[in-house]
Amino acid sequence: MTTIKTQLALAEVSPGMVLSDDLLDLQGQVLLPKGATLTEQTIESLRRHDVVSLRIIMGELTPEEEAIQHAHFQQRLERLFRKLDDSPANVLLQRYVRDFRLGGQS
Repeated sequence: MTTIKTQLALAEVSPGMVLSDDLLDLQGQVLLPKGATLTEQTIESLRRHDVVSLRIIMGELTPEEEAIQHAHFQQRLERLFRKLDDSPANVLLQRYVRDFRLGGQS
């Protein structure tokens, strides 16, 4: 299943939310690891470290929602590349974008 992630301002987060990515300080040190569950204490500590926003896990897509999203991205990519020729550079670009957007599932 695909995880739904979103960027939230620190003022919008609440205890119990889970980080979707490692949270790094300005020097690249890990303040909180990916998967950490926020508490009142960690949120207060993040304020002291001047953290502005966090990437939070909001849930997961069902297989049906994932299929709908996949079809939507596939249609968008077909429209985006509709006027390109089959030159090697264009084919490579299309493959990279498809792999990025669809996770290698064309």
